[in-house]
Amino acid sequence: MKSARKSGGFTLLEILIAVAVFSILAATAYAALDRLADAAGYHRERAESFQDLQMTITRLDMDLRQLVTRSIRDEDRQYRPALEGEERRFEATRSGWANPLGMRRSELQRFAWQVDGSRLVHLRWPVTDRVPGVEPEVTEFLDDVRSLEFRYQDWSGQWQEQWPEDEAALDLLPRAVEYRLELEDGRSFVRLILISP
Repeated sequence: MKSARKSGGFTLLEILIAVAVFSILAATAYAALDRLADAAGYHRERAESFQDLQMTITRLDMDLRQLVTRSIRDEDRQYRPALEGEERRFEATRSGWANPLGMRRSELQRFAWQVDGSRLVHLRWPVTDRVPGVEPEVTEFLDDVRSLEFRYQDWSGQWQEQWPEDEAALDLLPRAVEYRLELEDGRSFVRLILISP
């Protein structure tokens, strides 16, 4: 009798086992890559959030460090203090408004910081003394703010929740401004800025 010729291929059972092993390996690799992509996305969002926060604090600190004793006139021609501060908002005049084109305008700028809903916004006016119809330019810095609170230290060392204490001090700046910024995720920051006399 002739012996049966052996086939050089794989049996159906061997192919099924190989496909099953490959499927398990592919599913494991996909799950690992998916977790890695989620982690990378989370870290990218956190880095962007931290960058936005850093830029906000830098801008707010810079505005406070460049305050000047320059009161203004509003749209109704009424005098307003150099710094008009409340617990949750402040408006002031600062120096250092760059003028690289040499335009005929002041290098002083009127600005404000306030919370609008959960957004922290920065307002700035194109003129120091306002005229009717001039609207501020609004820039949103953060959109997850729970609260922003200011307090003002007078020259006797006492803390006030608003500034100025009386109308006789239109051009008087506080000795220091402290602000507390709290975000929706629970992070909070306290900054104390000394104001140059």
